[in-house]
Amino acid sequence: MIRRSKVLLSVAAVALTCAVAQPATAESDGSSGKPTVRQVSGISPLPAGCGFAEGDGYVLNPNTEVLPALATDPNRPWHLVTVYQQDRWNRYGSNGAVTAVSDDYGRTWRQSTDLPAFSRCNGGTAANGGDYDVTTDNWVTVTPSGTAVSASLSMSRAGDVTAILVSRSGDGGVTWDAPVTLGRDDDPRFFNDRPTVTADPYRPGVVYAVWDRVDVNDQGWVQPVYLAKSTDDGRTWTTAKAYDLPNNSGVIGTQLVPLADGTLLIAMHHETDTEASTQVIRSTDGGRTWSAPTLNAPAPMAVGPRIPDPDNSGDPIRNASLPLLSAQPGTNVVNAVWQSEAADGTYHVAYARSTDSGRTWSAPVDIDKTPVGSAAVPVVATAPNGTVAVTYYDFRNNTADPATLPTDVWAVTCASACTRPGSWREQHLDGPFDARMVPLTSVGRLVGDYTGLVSTGRTFTATYGVATGDPANPVDVHSAIFSG
Repeated sequence: MIRRSKVLLSVAAVALTCAVAQPATAESDGSSGKPTVRQVSGISPLPAGCGFAEGDGYVLNPNTEVLPALATDPNRPWHLVTVYQQDRWNRYGSNGAVTAVSDDYGRTWRQSTDLPAFSRCNGGTAANGGDYDVTTDNWVTVTPSGTAVSASLSMSRAGDVTAILVSRSGDGGVTWDAPVTLGRDDDPRFFNDRPTVTADPYRPGVVYAVWDRVDVNDQGWVQPVYLAKSTDDGRTWTTAKAYDLPNNSGVIGTQLVPLADGTLLIAMHHETDTEASTQVIRSTDGGRTWSAPTLNAPAPMAVGPRIPDPDNSGDPIRNASLPLLSAQPGTNVVNAVWQSEAADGTYHVAYARSTDSGRTWSAPVDIDKTPVGSAAVPVVATAPNGTVAVTYYDFRNNTADPATLPTDVWAVTCASACTRPGSWREQHLDGPFDARMVPLTSVGRLVGDYTGLVSTGRTFTATYGVATGDPANPVDVHSAIFSG
């Protein structure tokens, strides 16, 4: 069964006011050539002791930030919003979610004035709809009006209560409204999982959220796709099952991408009891009906497997990376990345491209430049001019010491002929850092199930987690600005 549970962004001390005018210097948007790396997070801002007590196998990793998602304002590309998990547990998420904003492409950051109430540590209560032990799988988008919308899988400690929540910020991520519940189950037969939220850049006011919902029944299990839609910038929502599947099959990692011609695409990881694939489905009627998969490429079985450990240390790295899409703005060109598995068991970055709104796709190719071992956690973004960027982690600078695992962050970019692996150019973004110092989960060290990456016009900004080497503040989120 696919079902599974779910770095650190240090907020700069400089407080910025929300910019109205575009920053003008080349240095501010990273176009000088060399990547500009900044810290986004630091010591936890959550109230001390706000979470549930450790014990019964639950271990807290304080002052850790993991799994940053990132969005940019479609009309003000210098304005960015990120959300990440704060104070990660070894099981089922984190004590809270933290949001931060940048008004200079990610060169400086400030924490939001308040936080979306996705958990009790975030200020969630029964009255405001956020009365949950933990939050995880946070995502964020920004609408054409500048409104930010963030999503959460909010849960009970044991995972027997799961809910998909969204929170709206009318001021672009600085302050957040009380959350809206899109779906909730308190019957352990069901498990809501892995939401994403996407604003339609071509249809002002329209926002989509998608997630999967496990149903363990007398005949086995099934894991269909649910879709919620807002037409008023995230104030109100309607929810329905969007894509059903036969029993003993399901999907996870759903991400919806709107295209300029009105087509909607959903990327997802599909599994049965015996096989797995990366799939993309299409809708041409606003999400009411969906096609059979138009991309159906082999993928590793069992979401959440461990990345082959270069040291064979017994302290593995978790791999729950899932398919992601990115469309070239204003066109019907779409880029897809996912984790592939080589014959030797190592993982790599698979890429495919569609130039006809997802009807057909190029043959998958591996595009990472990792010389030995695995490349992990790929994410993708596309610039208006068609340049594509993909970031990932790898372990090429590992040493003979099995107690440490030096890990780096890389980017590859391509301006044309991207279906040929030789067209991609690699650059180093950050590291090495010791991945043995990131939070331990039931399926390995949580380097990241995903990271953040956006195009800001001429350049790209990434957010990702790194270990710091400081026991008092072991994991932070960094941002990197780099050119294509």
